Amino acid sequence: MPRDGLARLARPCLPHLDTLIVSDYEIGAIAECETVAGGVTDEAACRDAARRALELGAMDVVVVHYVYGVQLVACDGTEIRRPSVRVPDDAFAGANGAGDAFAAGFLCARQEGWDCDRRLTLGHAAAACCLRSITTSDSVGTIRECLDLAAAWGWRS
Repeated sequence: MPRDGLARLARPCLPHLDTLIVSDYEIGAIAECETVAGGVTDEAACRDAARRALELGAMDVVVVHYVYGVQLVACDGTEIRRPSVRVPDDAFAGANGAGDAFAAGFLCARQEGWDCDRRLTLGHAAAACCLRSITTSDSVGTIRECLDLAAAWGWRS
């Protein structure tokens, strides 16, 4: 979706959300700033855009995910940058649904009462599992399976 269309649709929703989980491209559109240039994510710009989005809405937390990591900015001042799982090239089948898997993992961990860092861990673990299939969910298993796979593959630096 074009940036202006995304911003037009998303911004009116912000006062009604408690959590916003979006991609690097989406947060740039919402905050009306550049967060991706030449296909490369600008992590500092994503963090600044997340802060801006937090000011525009009622969210407790804004989470911005991208290939190499995630930025979390919370209304209590918490800010976390976490690298993603180091997925082996031979395990990658496709990215279809990986962002949604990340969001599902994050929200599942939230429902379980986990802290923000553990929520990000499960989000990344679920996304990494998703990358093993061309489908959106066939390769995403249980919480334990996702966390074990992430631990086995390790984390980007």
